[in-house]
Amino acid sequence: MPDACPKPSPDRLTALVAAHAASVLRYLRVLTGDAELARDLAQETFLKLDAHAENAGSALVFTVARSCALDHLRRRRVRGRHERPATARDVAAATAAAGSRPDRALENTQLDHGLRSALAALPEDQRSAFFLSEIEGLTYAEIATILGVSSGTIASRKHHAVRKMREHLERLGHGV
Repeated sequence: MPDACPKPSPDRLTALVAAHAASVLRYLRVLTGDAELARDLAQETFLKLDAHAENAGSALVFTVARSCALDHLRRRRVRGRHERPATARDVAAATAAAGSRPDRALENTQLDHGLRSALAALPEDQRSAFFLSEIEGLTYAEIATILGVSSGTIASRKHHAVRKMREHLERLGHGV
């Protein structure tokens, strides 16, 4: 007797992961501030989407990813963990990017830390609007669908996010 419930198709799930994994990981990393947690939440996201893999566009994928992250953060009451300290690898990468000028490498490292802390300091709604627009390149209409608000609200949230990030960076001594 055949199963009443269809088994998940590995091909559908593989295609969904291939199409969206990198952007979902980046988004979850920004929301949680924790790379390991972001990987766990990405896996949870794709497992939840498996039944809808054939019809899952970026709006649905990001909506489910956001929901997974917010559920986790609510359960754990994680606050203030959005920043990560600079690692030796970060400093080495900044030094390489700046060439042989240690002063530039230090400025780059400080600016990177400032940008991360400015983004982490934003309320979740503004952080999501900014990230999905500026980093993932989604349109306001796509972001509005993901977050369940109007395009005008997305424009407002992004405007406030940019203003707050600029103010944060100026307080840290970075001219913007």
